[in-house]
Amino acid sequence: MAIPKVIYQTFKTKKLPLITKWHIWRFKKMNPEYKYEFYDDERIDYFFKTEFDTETYLDYKRLNIGAAKADFFRYSILYKYGGVYLDIDSGMNKPLRDLIKPDDVAIITKEKNHPELFAQWALIYSKGHPFLKATIEEIRNNIALNKYPHDVHKMTGPFIYTTAINKCLTHNKNIPHRLFGLDYDKFLKVKYKLGKLSLYGNRSEHWKKQQLVKPVLKNINS
Repeated sequence: MAIPKVIYQTFKTKKLPLITKWHIWRFKKMNPEYKYEFYDDERIDYFFKTEFDTETYLDYKRLNIGAAKADFFRYSILYKYGGVYLDIDSGMNKPLRDLIKPDDVAIITKEKNHPELFAQWALIYSKGHPFLKATIEEIRNNIALNKYPHDVHKMTGPFIYTTAINKCLTHNKNIPHRLFGLDYDKFLKVKYKLGKLSLYGNRSEHWKKQQLVKPVLKNINS
């Protein structure tokens, strides 16, 4: 199944800084054959409420930190629909047509600074892929057990994504995918300059700070 020509991004609000809008305009111009879909928190909530069962929706609602919500969303939107996910402070150096082959169903890459981890700041998948299904299941298990109460990275981020992929390949090394270099060999840009500063001018809003002062999950009774 071919990878759909859709690019997904998310942020808590539709109000984006000019530098972010410029990068979106740039990669949309670079990829005219791609549809662009932006999800703010309200639209993500509706997505989970209408596309998943009640238990999954309630698991999503328990997430207390924006980055964890974005993590759960990225795997889920591509599992349901397929396409390309890109972090809001990431960009592109080359058109996707130069990276994605017609017969690709999943392209994964390792992090340049942490090559033991698979990168998830950008994801490229056809819908229903086993890696995404396994990642969603691992996250839901983490939520059920409140396994990492102050660690977004392990609860929903690259750690659990990597864990899911490795488990899948241990059971079946022939799951279709293509491993492509480190950080997509610069076809995609991990972080563009001033992106984090523009989006998170107040550093206390960044997930690395938030997880130190509040739990990843809301109290189940709140």
